[in-house]
Amino acid sequence: MENFDLDGELDKYQPIMFKYAVSLTHDYDDALDIVQDVNYQILKNRDKFESRQYPLKISFVFIRNRFISLMRKSKVLYIEQEMEYNVQVENNVILYDYDYILSLISKMDISTRTLIGLLIQGKSYKEIGNILNMKEGTVKSRIHNIRKKIKYLLPEYF
Repeated sequence: MENFDLDGELDKYQPIMFKYAVSLTHDYDDALDIVQDVNYQILKNRDKFESRQYPLKISFVFIRNRFISLMRKSKVLYIEQEMEYNVQVENNVILYDYDYILSLISKMDISTRTLIGLLIQGKSYKEIGNILNMKEGTVKSRIHNIRKKIKYLLPEYF
């Protein structure tokens, strides 16, 4: 029988587990708590996983069950939470708190915020270039750099 590295397998699944937890909770801190609880349960029952009696992917079932348990305890229905944020969860998309996103954007320089604002308005690269007196290639380059910044600031999403 080959050696099974539970810690390595658990580390490998962390980003996916976190994305799934955030998609359920819509809250970064709650998602961290749920994933931490699930990791604790998996490590506490290490012998069941190391013997491969249960596949590690069952951790996603644990996350869902922990989320349901927390919602029942706090008497907050998932449907009410979804209506409050006016959001639909599709394909495990991570949804950040609106204030959190605004705080990240407010920390960016004015030219970056301007570009983001024009993108949100649905302007094309050419239109943005005309508004800001830039070449279209420069606009594309700057937007590419902004996307890299956002990937750095929101690593759980990517």
